[in-house]
Amino acid sequence: MSLLSREPRGWRALRLAGDVAAGLAAFSLAFFLRIGVPVPFTAALLPGDRLRYLASDWLAVLATQVAALYFLGFYDAPRPRSRPETIRRLAAAATLQGLALMGFYFLANRPFPRSVLLLYVALDYLLLLGWRLALDRTDRRRVRQVAVVGCGEAAREIAVAIRAHRWHGLSVAGHVVVPEIGAEPAAGADPILGPRLGLAADLPALLAAGTIDDVILAGSQDSWQTRLIDSLAGTRPDHTNVLLLPGPFESLIGRMRYRWVHDLPLIEVVRESEWRLNRPVKRLLDLTLGALLLAAASPLMAACALAVRLTSPGPILYRQVRVGRGRRPFTLWKFRTMRDDAEGGGDEVLAQPGDPRLTSIGAFLRRLRLDELPQLVNVLDGSMSLVGPRPERPGFVQRYLSEVPGYAERFSLAPGLTGLAQVNGDYHSSPQNKLRYELAYMGNWSLWLDVSILVRTVKIVLTSRGV
Repeated sequence: MSLLSREPRGWRALRLAGDVAAGLAAFSLAFFLRIGVPVPFTAALLPGDRLRYLASDWLAVLATQVAALYFLGFYDAPRPRSRPETIRRLAAAATLQGLALMGFYFLANRPFPRSVLLLYVALDYLLLLGWRLALDRTDRRRVRQVAVVGCGEAAREIAVAIRAHRWHGLSVAGHVVVPEIGAEPAAGADPILGPRLGLAADLPALLAAGTIDDVILAGSQDSWQTRLIDSLAGTRPDHTNVLLLPGPFESLIGRMRYRWVHDLPLIEVVRESEWRLNRPVKRLLDLTLGALLLAAASPLMAACALAVRLTSPGPILYRQVRVGRGRRPFTLWKFRTMRDDAEGGGDEVLAQPGDPRLTSIGAFLRRLRLDELPQLVNVLDGSMSLVGPRPERPGFVQRYLSEVPGYAERFSLAPGLTGLAQVNGDYHSSPQNKLRYELAYMGNWSLWLDVSILVRTVKIVLTSRGV
């Protein structure tokens, strides 16, 4: 997934080149400063084949440098980041790299002067900080003017998002009316959508005149096609496929599967038969990686359990009924992050930013997503998958089924510990927006996509994004 407004060509390569240069300069300077201290850097610390030894050092330094910056979000599409946040994240990246290098030398069973390593981490942090702050000051992207086609709820949603997040480099120039999609045409300027630029037929002239740079199509969510998919979800046999005879517009949409009837192409909208083949592969990934993650996370889970026990009265684990594949209920496990009486009235209440019901340690566990670790047990027992739509509570499911068109289709898959909506969206994103990601995941699933989402989840945890 990429931003609509891309950063200038070569900007990401420039960031990478500067980071590599900072790492090389810091490593060289650390050796130079270490040699100059009263106790010289002895030859015993370097074997006879010094060039080969140092070459592996350079590779280790650069690999850990890029990996640490990647997982702390420094190669993501640029978001607004305050100077204190940049300082904090770079400090975390330098610390993470130092720990990784310590692990490398320990596992390789090779001597290396600790003073050089400590000097390197400090110097690298300072060089990276200067480089990144200078780079942020020079990042000036051209703002692209966008016309929103439509004037319904979906059109307003995208216009509000663009105005709230100007760092995307987009600006709403106005809206274009399409009366046939069922939305009520605006009479002139709209407080959210901006001025009325005309009808859909006027778009070529608007683009040619340079009035707008991009067009966003925001049609009606409650179409008859969506209502049909809703009615079929959970009731169709496993061998059922739903096919679409596309027009020119649908044919231009990327990565779709086709079938043919004589010389007519049909798009596979629902491919249940393919998921029947994919599920064993996905289940094997869940069992293998889930067991490894549970074993690796056991010490951390023990520490979390002790912290919950010592900081607030009540049980360590929190059990909650959620809705899984086929709308079947199951028991989900979490570390308790709220007061024991958080839902004393019995009503289901969504967590909110800065929720007062959170305990002191609970806020920390939730920020790093550590409260979700017990769900690895749910993954192993088959009620959940590592990647998939996040499971919701029964009351919310009933509400969303009646309010959100297409929501029933998400229950074709087992719910996930993480998902595309979690790595691309925000923690408190709307159910409508999460559903867009979940249906996109279902339509584009691959083993590589699952691995990619899991890797990006690590970045979300390390950067505490979305909480």
